[in-house]
Amino acid sequence: MKYLRWIPPYQLTIAVGIVILYLTLLPKPFGEEDLPLFPGADKLAHCCMFGGLALTYIFERKRDRRPLSLKGALITASAATLFGIAVEFIQDAMNLGRSGDMADALADAVGAFAAVPLCYCLHWINVVVKHSSRK
Repeated sequence: MKYLRWIPPYQLTIAVGIVILYLTLLPKPFGEEDLPLFPGADKLAHCCMFGGLALTYIFERKRDRRPLSLKGALITASAATLFGIAVEFIQDAMNLGRSGDMADALADAVGAFAAVPLCYCLHWINVVVKHSSRK
C-alpha cells in the first residue's frame, strides 16, 4: 500500500462519491448512447456503486492505520445506505428524467452491507476482542 501513500486521506472516498453523484443524478450520464443491458442491470450497478463507496472508506481507514471496528463498518454501511436514499429523493425532486426508485435504494443497502463481510475477509476491519479479566 506504499504506492497509495501520496494520495491524501479520504480522497478516494470523495472521488467515488462524486462519480456516484454524476452517474445517478445526470439524466444521461453516458450521452445519447443506449447501452444494451440485461434486466436488473441498474440494480446491480447501484449495488456495486454503494458497495464500492463503503469498501473505499473502510479501505482508506485501514490504509491510514486506523481500521474500523465491526460496529464502525456497519455504521459506514448505514451511512452509504442513507446517501443512496438521499440520492433517490434528489432524483425525484430534480425532475430531469430520473425518478427516485426505492428498489434502487434497497440495492444500495445490499451493496453497502455486502462490503462489510468482504472487508472482514480482507482483514480491513479491526476485530480485536477485548476480554474482561475475572478475579
